[in-house]
Amino acid sequence: MNHFRYAFRQLIKNPAFSAVAILTLALGIGANTAIFSIINAVLLRPLPYPDADRIMVLNESSGPGQDYSVALPDYFDWQKDNTVFEHLACTHKESRNLSGIPGRDPERISCASVTRNFFNIVGLPPEIGRTFSEDEDKVGAPPVVVISDRLWRRVFNADPSVLGRSITLHDQSYTVIGVMPPQVTSPQDSDVWLSMMRRSNNPVWMQRFIHPMIFVWGKLKPGVALEQARTEMKGIAARLEKAYPDTNGQETAVVTPLLDNLVGKYRTNLGLLLGAVGLVLLIACANLANLFAARGAARSREFAIHAAVGATRGQIIKKLLIESFLIALLGGMLGFLFAVWVRNGLIALSPGDVSRFREVSFDLPVLGFTFLVASLTTVLFGLWPAWQASHADVQLALKEGSAGSGDPPSAKRARDWLVISEIALTLTLLVAAGLVLKSFSKMQALQLGYEPQNLFSARLELPWKTYSDREKIGVFTRALLDKVTALPGVQRAGMGSNSPLMGGWQTGFWREEKGRPQPSDMLNSDLEVVTGDYFQSFKVPLLRGRLFNERDTKDSRRVIIIDQAMAEQYFPGEDPIGKRLGVDAGNDDEGWVMSEVVGVVARMRFHAVDEMAPLPVIYCSMAQAQRTSLGLFVRSSMSSAALSKSLHDAAASIDPNQPVYDARPMINRVQDSWGSQRLLSFLFSTFAGLALVLATIGLYGLLAYTTLKRVREIGIRLALGARPAQIRTLILAHGLQLLLIGSLIGLVAALALSRAMQSVLFEVKGIDPRIYLTVGAILFAATFLASWIPARRASRVDPIIALRTE
Repeated sequence: MNHFRYAFRQLIKNPAFSAVAILTLALGIGANTAIFSIINAVLLRPLPYPDADRIMVLNESSGPGQDYSVALPDYFDWQKDNTVFEHLACTHKESRNLSGIPGRDPERISCASVTRNFFNIVGLPPEIGRTFSEDEDKVGAPPVVVISDRLWRRVFNADPSVLGRSITLHDQSYTVIGVMPPQVTSPQDSDVWLSMMRRSNNPVWMQRFIHPMIFVWGKLKPGVALEQARTEMKGIAARLEKAYPDTNGQETAVVTPLLDNLVGKYRTNLGLLLGAVGLVLLIACANLANLFAARGAARSREFAIHAAVGATRGQIIKKLLIESFLIALLGGMLGFLFAVWVRNGLIALSPGDVSRFREVSFDLPVLGFTFLVASLTTVLFGLWPAWQASHADVQLALKEGSAGSGDPPSAKRARDWLVISEIALTLTLLVAAGLVLKSFSKMQALQLGYEPQNLFSARLELPWKTYSDREKIGVFTRALLDKVTALPGVQRAGMGSNSPLMGGWQTGFWREEKGRPQPSDMLNSDLEVVTGDYFQSFKVPLLRGRLFNERDTKDSRRVIIIDQAMAEQYFPGEDPIGKRLGVDAGNDDEGWVMSEVVGVVARMRFHAVDEMAPLPVIYCSMAQAQRTSLGLFVRSSMSSAALSKSLHDAAASIDPNQPVYDARPMINRVQDSWGSQRLLSFLFSTFAGLALVLATIGLYGLLAYTTLKRVREIGIRLALGARPAQIRTLILAHGLQLLLIGSLIGLVAALALSRAMQSVLFEVKGIDPRIYLTVGAILFAATFLASWIPARRASRVDPIIALRTE
């Protein structure tokens, strides 16, 4: 305890030194703690289900980057033929309108249709009530639902009598039979679970070439390895390909652990951030090691006296390590507070589609990590200076002990190499930050094909029982668009069904003159169904032909509009107007229909850059294609809050049970699609800037210290006729020499890191000469600044005063 009191007194005696050391370490530890808290929440924290490592998500794929949902008949075959899964369940995400609750407006809630064994896979019993029985999970079963704890508390005030109560979903009555515990919100943040097998006689779902957004969950049998499951499922898919070559050609099954399915695509980004923030901590430790070494040299006389009166080397090392630990502990505490302070900012910058990013907390693992880092830094920056101080020559230290005393060559070299390592690490981080920033800039500059500024978007889900045909849907959409366009400040309004960044619907197609191909050979495109001033709202120009009009009805000839990408790819050198394509617009009663191309519009980007490769787009008129899941797009000068309320009021005036949800500016959706790149860019830039500041301070501290140690030498040089410019050159040359060596080492490290980062960069090559030259210029400027101040001071030394002092 005496050692701690002594260490604390030493820190108080040197407040400037203590403040710089603690603040430097706080920034390094705080940044590491903040990033680790995200990694812990997203990647390390186990899922809240028993044996979660055995839970898998399965989908179908036709090759790398060509993953899609599962055909229902394929699921039945998987369930029958596999031997590796304890349970294999189907899930289908959807949303429905919850209405008829006294005292509450209608609202949209997230639902999932699941097979009854989904709850066996989750492995958690209901909080109250029960899940589906076998009789409730088959065609013709009574309509029952299980609800989430969140919905139970928010809407029903956690009333146990909710069991047996009827609720209205999409104008259909369902009986609540159970409430799941708070941990269960899968798949994808669901609040209500319905029986999928009640709808399994849907004729569209029973076609093998239809993949209706069904994903399969499985729980491996105990002892079954992931690779074993993958091998067996690929074998089953290969047998199905032979049995059904027309629909299952080139299809395979993909098995992914649930945690990887949720956050796997962020693993590389978060790993890079942890590596980057680790480099910042190393730079901070190198700085502090130099700072402590200089302080130890200044205290050499003190340590010599301790040694002279009987203190051992071990006791001196222990004393200095306790001082280091105390600074590390204070820096760790301040760093932890810093991490807590920036938490909300990090969450705001994180991708909004993954709930685990919003669950960042500073629990015991994060506290343990902070303490571990603080302890590690004690060794990193405290051991070498303590060792050096304990090995000082006692006789020499007692005899000299002045500012002009020289350091052993080994100590000088060690301090130089610490600064060289800082420069190398900083160059590596600056290059990485430059690459990520350029990638983010490229992403932001990507041509969307539409103007998101001043474009407001919202969603509606029309109950299919109430809006069961195109006429009823048309009456609602026309009435809504009439009311919206009459609002003050509204310029244009239109509606779509599978609009940009709001989901997707792919369809096959073929040119009439080439004949209908087999399903496995079908050409693919995105399909969008529109009405009103859709293209004008997005500011997408018509390039050829015409747009849809009032003459395009259910009973008229089928017409479509295609985008420029389809025109160039499938009608090269031709005028596509008047040509006909076989298209399935999704009408249950029609299937494939020959449709005439009447217009060509500019291409629009429908998906985020990290989702899938862009497809050409076919547009159908909502008068000819039935849709109940709708997006509303309004180009307006109104404020978002005022427009959102007006849209809710407009929809409610037509149908009081119809909510409008997810209402927000289109630019927000675009920015959300950059989520992971935005987080990566901001943090890499912050860490690189912090590293640059620390390295500059470190170089300045080293040169200031060595200049102080060389005052006698400089005084002699000046007395013998050296000019001040030569003294400045001497100090500057030392700094530039360190820069050169550090840059060469850092360049090798930066090239290696650039290759590793290639997978997270967008349209940017890992080796970019402009970025390397810019980083070189920044480092040169920082080095010159850090060297110039000590060089200028050295050139102003008065030789008489310097020699008299000695």
